[in-house]
Amino acid sequence: MQHPEGREALAPETFRPWMALRTVVMGAATLWIAVFFALAAMQGATRSSFLSAAFFVVLFTACSLFYNRLAFIVTESGLTVRTVAMERTVSFSDILRVDVMPGLIGTSYAVRTRLGSLTFSSLLAGHQRLCDLIVRRARLA
Repeated sequence: MQHPEGREALAPETFRPWMALRTVVMGAATLWIAVFFALAAMQGATRSSFLSAAFFVVLFTACSLFYNRLAFIVTESGLTVRTVAMERTVSFSDILRVDVMPGLIGTSYAVRTRLGSLTFSSLLAGHQRLCDLIVRRARLA
């Protein structure tokens, strides 16, 4: 791939939630779907049992859809964030700073831009590399 200025363009890099996280959440959704159908096959299952199982089916299915769609893509032109509801690209020239906030259960990152903030956490595989790429390409360091 050639860049318009004659130099070679860098390939886009995609950062997604850890595969183990996506797998566990999908497994939980599958388990609760099985529980729901087992309750349907049982004689005497209460209405509250069905509602509880349905709640967990909806919860883990929604989480699974969210984690399987979520992606941060670093390209030559900027940072693209893809969620269930939207896809937004922010030019590196619009990135003002990156705040790194270590916590008890992981690290959170806030990418401050002229258009608002984007956040991600250590739930993304390669989160440190993603932070380094953003800082380097936005010329913040």
